Amino acid sequence: MSGIFRKQNGMNIVGQGGKIILFVLPSLIAAILVHTRFPHIAALPERVSFVRPVGYLLLLPGLALWGTAVIQLLAGFSKGQLVTSGAYGVVRNPIYSSATFFILPAVALMTLTWVYFVPSAFLYAGVMIFIGTEEQQLTRCFGRAYEDYMAQVDRLVPFRRP
Repeated sequence: MSGIFRKQNGMNIVGQGGKIILFVLPSLIAAILVHTRFPHIAALPERVSFVRPVGYLLLLPGLALWGTAVIQLLAGFSKGQLVTSGAYGVVRNPIYSSATFFILPAVALMTLTWVYFVPSAFLYAGVMIFIGTEEQQLTRCFGRAYEDYMAQVDRLVPFRRP
């Protein structure tokens, strides 16, 4: 297990994740606080309660994408390999993508609150702001293979072509 925390090709397994998490964390904490302390402010109108099942439907692919990506990252990183199939064949940053487009919106819809859409937007912005540095490192490490991968698979939107 300690092998995954060692640097591979000059990079650590977290990449730009620390910066992205610090960028998103205040909005997530605020969302949780507003949801728990001021539910009347956080609540969606009762007439939209029909969207709750959509939240459950979004959660399933979100957790599948997230879980697959974590397993693939742990396996590939420890070997110094560029992973481009499975979850990483759907989107280059499937861990962030799953939370941005599936898990956080699912929580919002399942709880009938709007506040979890805010950290979702911050997560999208954080990835777009910080991930370029990680992409430069990956290009230095893997060269043409990573450049070809970037041309084929979108940074954050699943199944979209760059």
